[in-house]
Amino acid sequence: MLAGEEASIELVQRWLQRRDSDELETEENPSKECSSSGSPGARAGRRSSLALTPEDEPLVDVTNRSPPPANIPTALIYSPPEPLELLCVFPERTSRVCAAACSAVERAGGEARSLRCARETLDALRRDNDTRVPHVIVVDARQPQQLDALLLARAIRGTKNTQHVYLIAIVKKSAYLKDEFGVLAYLEAGFNRVMVETVNTTAWCAEVLQARSSAACSRAQIAATAALAAAADRCRDLVAITDDQQRILLTNKSWCRMLGWRLEEGPRPIHEAAGGEALRLATTGARDWEAPVTLRRRAAPDPIMLPCRGATIGLTKTTSHIVFVCEPSAGEGDRGRGSLHSIRRGSLDVRSVASDGLRRTSLAKLQGLPLEAPITKVISLLSAATEGAPPSTVACIERAVDMLRTSELYSPQMRDETKLRVEDPIATDLIGALLSREQVNQNLVYMGNANVLSSRRSSNDSTVVRSQTNRTNIKHKTTGQLRELLDTALSWDFEIFRLEDLTRGRPLAHLGLALMGGRFDVCAALECDERTLLHWLTVIETNYHAVNTYHNSTHAADVLQAVAYFLEKDRLKNLLEPVEAAAALISAAAHDIDHPGTSSAFLCNARHPLAILYNDVSVLESHHAALTFKLTLNDDRVNIFKNLDRDTYKTVRHHVIDMILATEMTKHFEHLAKFVNVFYAKSSGSKEDGMHTDEPLSLDTTALSQPENVLLVKRMMIKCADVSNASRPQKFAMEWARRIAEEYFLQTDEEKAKDLPVVMPMFDRATCSIPRSQIGFIDYIIIDMMEAWAAFIDMPELVNHARSNNQHWRELDEAGVTTLADVKRVQRQNAIQAPPTTTAEPTTEE
Repeated sequence: MLAGEEASIELVQRWLQRRDSDELETEENPSKECSSSGSPGARAGRRSSLALTPEDEPLVDVTNRSPPPANIPTALIYSPPEPLELLCVFPERTSRVCAAACSAVERAGGEARSLRCARETLDALRRDNDTRVPHVIVVDARQPQQLDALLLARAIRGTKNTQHVYLIAIVKKSAYLKDEFGVLAYLEAGFNRVMVETVNTTAWCAEVLQARSSAACSRAQIAATAALAAAADRCRDLVAITDDQQRILLTNKSWCRMLGWRLEEGPRPIHEAAGGEALRLATTGARDWEAPVTLRRRAAPDPIMLPCRGATIGLTKTTSHIVFVCEPSAGEGDRGRGSLHSIRRGSLDVRSVASDGLRRTSLAKLQGLPLEAPITKVISLLSAATEGAPPSTVACIERAVDMLRTSELYSPQMRDETKLRVEDPIATDLIGALLSREQVNQNLVYMGNANVLSSRRSSNDSTVVRSQTNRTNIKHKTTGQLRELLDTALSWDFEIFRLEDLTRGRPLAHLGLALMGGRFDVCAALECDERTLLHWLTVIETNYHAVNTYHNSTHAADVLQAVAYFLEKDRLKNLLEPVEAAAALISAAAHDIDHPGTSSAFLCNARHPLAILYNDVSVLESHHAALTFKLTLNDDRVNIFKNLDRDTYKTVRHHVIDMILATEMTKHFEHLAKFVNVFYAKSSGSKEDGMHTDEPLSLDTTALSQPENVLLVKRMMIKCADVSNASRPQKFAMEWARRIAEEYFLQTDEEKAKDLPVVMPMFDRATCSIPRSQIGFIDYIIIDMMEAWAAFIDMPELVNHARSNNQHWRELDEAGVTTLADVKRVQRQNAIQAPPTTTAEPTTEE
């Protein structure tokens, strides 16, 4: 290290000597500076590593060389005045150094806190990230055996919203003077300053005031950068910012959407996505330019050509950033290439003009084909409506057309409304994990490549044979408590957990036989006998994992009961055919088969064979559907479809697969938006346009005559049934919340043990607040969906229960209930206060 530092110091000294000699020479001969500034050699010194050779360099005005000084308005670098916040991390409870620092902060009018270990520090930063981030953090680095200061600094820098925090390491004077380069390790770890231990309050007061000033300046700069990034994100143009090596550092949403990029993929060379004249000019050191750029998209084989405006930025004469702003041509979402005339606006590139006629001929042939999508017709009609319309109307129509040109009309996008902001990080983490592309709603894992049916052949076969010989006695045995309970299977307050106890953890087969074999007569719809249906239910239930706290056969039975309850509503009775109702019940019973208690994101992060098989897309839902048909078709004794004709089987299979895939939470807002847009009358505008009204949406059932809209109803039905826990009576909602939280905790534990990315880091059993997670889930996911579905099937109790449970969780949160133990304690208290019910143990026969 010393040899490298000496070499660096020597290089700096040489540079200073050269600079002094240049300045002296310039003073003696000022004209020499002017002549040398325009020489190719001077320009070459300012080029990036991707600079062209002099003979390849295009003609650019010499005055347009080198980046201008960064022109940032002083008013933009603003940070609101705040009292000084200090956080001390000292293992010793009675540290005099810590006491002196805290005393100095109080004397300066600030506030100080002290913690004793790294875990407490990180928990405090994550918990108070949005409300109380300290300006300065002082870490005791004198005793590495008690506190690893370097590791803690790296962890702090890895926490969100800590770039502006000023970190000070406290070291012993002997260690500070021992190694002249010893501070480098602390600086590389993330510390801003290394300070010798002192108990002098005056020295500490000066130190923390200087640190506070540096932190405030850093905070203002980061806030200004965030504001500019937000402005770029809301720009319709495609924006990319690179460093001097032309590695892309920042792109806006329009760039990502057009090219198929993802922000989390990190920096990459711009030449992987762009080329053409604009890239050539960017390498010459030109101050700004206008030229066409060729962009390569992931989802399309052909590149697109767009007009581009660019500029180089630097605080000194050295370029630090290069900005590319590409203007999307009209109709870019519908054509593989941009408009040739708009592309060549302001361009001197004539090499592709020769192919213009061929391209026009190809476009003419494409336009002559008898192919036109409905969305194209809509855009054409809207464009025609702008003729002669007032400017305000034209602006609204153009904005609507821009929205229609995107390929993600129903993709989830959170609205920036006060009532929709989840201020609690636990709820934010839950919603983000549920709606991210990798995280899928309540799903399954297929452990290994073994044949599931063959691996459990002995268990399934013995069950099937036993069922065949005793089929006539099974109905006879469902008497007493179990029979009385199953008689209430079509009640919304059905005691699903009591059924779980009475059946010793096998509720799906009993409830399925009562509903599918009894009330809905699935056997008649599928032309199979009751024995086959019972065998099918038994095999399906056997392939649920009883060790899961949530995703087990009890959850499947609960969803089955909810779907059956919905099917009893008049609107669905009159809408669905018996085969469609049977497909809905089959989907509900098997929608989470073989679920391991971990999410699709977990499988993708663990590189599980299932994630590889399904290309990280809808991994669990795809496996649920595939395994359902694999188990069903592999054995005639459980094949409930064996007597169906080919067309009917294809129809049922399509319905079952579609409904199981609809339970994927990444498509939640897409399904909800389509359902609302089809079956509810729209208001005349949006809140963003200032034309939105708060009048309730009116139900419009005229669209039910179209089969594709009936499909939306069935998707919505199983989605509401799948997450109906929060719309159940309070005691059921609390138990389901406890179970799903325990399953999330177990996944987080396993991710930490296997050193995998933590999908939901806030679901740590040591820090998670269960009431807050439920509040966020109900506010963001449940209320809107249940309001739409309840109005459609005329079931107001769905919304009433959801709102009541939401209020109950808020009361528990205010009462300090957070952990699983707290929730269990509340459940026990509620059970004591509830009226007594018959809880006798089942008889041996039952």
